[in-house]
Amino acid sequence: MLAVVAGAAAPAAAATISALAMTPGVLTLTADAPPAVAWQLALSAPDRLVVDLPAVLAAPLAAPGAGSVVRVRGAMFSPGVARLVLELSAPVEIVTARSSATGLTITLRRTTPAGFAAAVARGRRPLPVLSGGPVVPATSSFELPADMFRAPTAPATAPAATPATAPPPPAGSATSTAVAGPPAEAADPPVAGSPPSPPRRAGVRSRSGGKPLVVIDAGHGGKDVGAISVDGRYEKDVTLAIARAAAAELRRSGRVRVLLTRDDDRFIPLGGRVTIARRARADLFISIHADSAANPEARGASVYTLSAVASDAVAARLAARENKADIIGGVNLGLVAPEVGDIMVDLSRRATTNVSVAFADVLQAELESRIRFRGEFHHFAGFYVLKAPDVPSVLLETGYVSNVEDAELLFSDSGRRRIAQGVARAAERHLAGD
Repeated sequence: MLAVVAGAAAPAAAATISALAMTPGVLTLTADAPPAVAWQLALSAPDRLVVDLPAVLAAPLAAPGAGSVVRVRGAMFSPGVARLVLELSAPVEIVTARSSATGLTITLRRTTPAGFAAAVARGRRPLPVLSGGPVVPATSSFELPADMFRAPTAPATAPAATPATAPPPPAGSATSTAVAGPPAEAADPPVAGSPPSPPRRAGVRSRSGGKPLVVIDAGHGGKDVGAISVDGRYEKDVTLAIARAAAAELRRSGRVRVLLTRDDDRFIPLGGRVTIARRARADLFISIHADSAANPEARGASVYTLSAVASDAVAARLAARENKADIIGGVNLGLVAPEVGDIMVDLSRRATTNVSVAFADVLQAELESRIRFRGEFHHFAGFYVLKAPDVPSVLLETGYVSNVEDAELLFSDSGRRRIAQGVARAAERHLAGD
């Protein structure tokens, strides 16, 4: 059983970057696979742009710059993460990052000193990676037992719609609205004006008709108690209480529909949770969890989106632990939902990638004044429960039950209510608009 689970949860190998090339306005990375996700960071004194990728460099690379880029260099920043540094002679910003079978193309443009200073102040943040190919949602033939969840009335059939925050169609398609690619002339792109104010979030069009639907998943349950707190209480109770409270907030508001994967103390296989969201044609999936660690000082919340390669050692450990939850229920992952086990974890091929990342940003904004974070809030790893190819999904770790202060928050009504209110508000902002 352990071998079966490990095989189902094993991430794909990281891309290996073999070359860098710079032309005015365009950085091209040659790799043996399309990088799945990326992060960006602007630094000053001297001005630089940094791009982090879950990838491998066999040896440091460097290439001469072009236009406003003096030089580009790459090296391993940490195990599994490659860092590219663009040394600048003038302020530059990233317009797009687009993957292909041979690597990644990053498009740049000039910006104002004020715009670059604002990017420096924002710090390290996700860089959405657009896919070079179409998304073909997988079909589901997996059937859950009738009593596994309280299913809503089947929604009326409606054409599937791309969420408003989803990435644009592939460049070259008749309906493509993607940001323009590299400039035609071999010169620096024109200087952009002052950074515009962030547009009002328009919300998404429901895939099932009517109001958008969020599925909230209370992690663990039944015989799977999850992490055990410093005073012997269970993670499964925390996750259920937060999920129920968030659902209650959303139902009171009435702006979006909500479905819980479980509304009581029962065990649901990981594949079953994914199937619930896909069968309901959910527009968003939020899996609620709480963490534990051998170090009692470890504390703080974090959010995860899917990637073949973990962003850090903590993310890798956490994903490995969560992906083994089915062992407790005696479930063979390969048999629970085989169509999920075959899903490519390469997020650059999924239209849901950027939507999940965008929601993680909204969730961070809603929670940062309510609870403490574990360093950088947004991380990524190969969580099995996030692998629905057609449902934007995040996994929220609300804190560490192995830490006294976090446990006090997570097992209190007021603490769980604060978290639930942040989750509900973020879901409303993302699905129904600001």
